[in-house]
Amino acid sequence: MPILEFELLSSFDSVCHGITTRTGGVSEPPYDELNLGLHVGDHPVRVIENRRRACAELGLEFERCTFAQQVHGEAVRVAAEKQAGAGRTRFEQGISAADGLLVKEPGVTVAITVADCVPMVIYDAEHHAGAVVHAGWAGTTAAIAAKAVARLTEECGSRPAALVVGIGPCIGPCCYHIGEEVAAGLSRGFAYAEPVAWEKEGGWRADLAKANWQQLRAAGVPAENIELSGICTSCEVERFYSHRRQGGATGRFGAFLSLR
Repeated sequence: MPILEFELLSSFDSVCHGITTRTGGVSEPPYDELNLGLHVGDHPVRVIENRRRACAELGLEFERCTFAQQVHGEAVRVAAEKQAGAGRTRFEQGISAADGLLVKEPGVTVAITVADCVPMVIYDAEHHAGAVVHAGWAGTTAAIAAKAVARLTEECGSRPAALVVGIGPCIGPCCYHIGEEVAAGLSRGFAYAEPVAWEKEGGWRADLAKANWQQLRAAGVPAENIELSGICTSCEVERFYSHRRQGGATGRFGAFLSLR
């Protein structure tokens, strides 16, 4: 089972992280193979087995793997010890209405699932805390990356300058065609040095990874502390799920974080 890791995060022995692909599971088409989403129409038994396999590959306890009820929002919630394992077998039992999960207790694994949206893994080695974040265009426009940084500061005393962030595979500007309204929303929210949405060939394109990178930079995270995967999920649909490329009938891959 291939697991992607960020070099910056892998330099810390105190944290376990990883991003899955769509390889190594038991789900059948169109969810083949390693679908980790319980909310997309796949058989729950297969999804749970896939989650067990992913946790085993990462060396994590499945019983303590915690998921959220993702809603394409901006909320970043704390996954406390008493919530360890929430949502691992039933979507509706996940941490309510959250698109970011913050962890500050060792042994509690947090995970988010994506298929084109931006997965982010954030770690603070100074305070041994971190977060996983799911950022679609709505969450990106609502500044969920910056809010995750702020939440870590509030909950753990984190310094933005000390945070290390991995931005995982997501749909790239080569394939992310959007409407003018979405483009306007992204442009209003990101009046930085470089545009994150632009008009091209009679339509609009956007770079969600760059938008979140710029948002993290504006929140105080140094450029050298942010690692971009540079992988487009739509271009590499054989390796990753792509909601756009597959017309909505697809699975989800996941981003995991656990404090040792």
